[in-house]
Amino acid sequence: MPNKSLAIIAAIAVIGLLFLVYLAATFESPEGTRTVDIAVPVPRAPEPIERVEAPAPTPPAPILPTERPAPEAVAVTEPVVPEVAQEIIDLPVLNESDAFLTERLQGLETGTRLLSLLVSEDVIRKFVVFVDNVADGNLPQLEYPVRRPSQAMAVRELDENLFEMQTVSYQRYTPIVDGLAAVNPELALQMYRMMKPLFQEAYREIGYGSRDFDDTLVRAIDTVLNARTAEGPFQLIKPKVMYVYADAEIERLNPVEKQLLRAGPQNAEKLKLTLRQYRERLVTP
Repeated sequence: MPNKSLAIIAAIAVIGLLFLVYLAATFESPEGTRTVDIAVPVPRAPEPIERVEAPAPTPPAPILPTERPAPEAVAVTEPVVPEVAQEIIDLPVLNESDAFLTERLQGLETGTRLLSLLVSEDVIRKFVVFVDNVADGNLPQLEYPVRRPSQAMAVRELDENLFEMQTVSYQRYTPIVDGLAAVNPELALQMYRMMKPLFQEAYREIGYGSRDFDDTLVRAIDTVLNARTAEGPFQLIKPKVMYVYADAEIERLNPVEKQLLRAGPQNAEKLKLTLRQYRERLVTP
């Protein structure tokens, strides 16, 4: 079984990391639309009608209504609304997005730790490729947007070429999952919308033209949410260089599902709970 780097957790955890970049920046949401107060005219009381009577015994003359003056025109003026100063954040070109990302991460309280998780080059491009693979239940063969875990998977030898995965291995993924769960999903998606042009450009580069990256991101999340689970402990064999599951049915699971088994049941459930919150906001206009 290949030693994949953070795999599914990384797929969406990197979203959280990229969102945090903008949490350190000053950003004001657009103000509401301008409104114009129109002065409402006050109703005017009708003027009294003067009645004129002819002296007797001449028959009374017909009563003529006094002519009313025409109503005055009401001037409608638009009050002067002061402009609200807003900071406009200019996104860099995709080739310079790594420096942009690093600069803002360094301003965060946890920036050093976050930078230690990310690769140093082409983070957005690698993230887009990763999500595209996960959406199809696969994992990229080479580069990931986050660094590989330093700890190797812990196993216990049971017999000749038969091993058992140790639950202590799950702890490698706990900090990443906990970090993602701590991100406010409402703010995270707001920041993602700001960075969307960079993700979309990277998505076009791998041949998807005008297809919306949001759709692929939702499919990737659904892949994780719908992943099948299995009860451990998991036995492994090592026919060549890498471990594979001894149970053929588990080994037939797709790479995403097998990676979730490596993260452990508690991390997998916490990850799914967090991803549901992201999905709800992605699909809601």
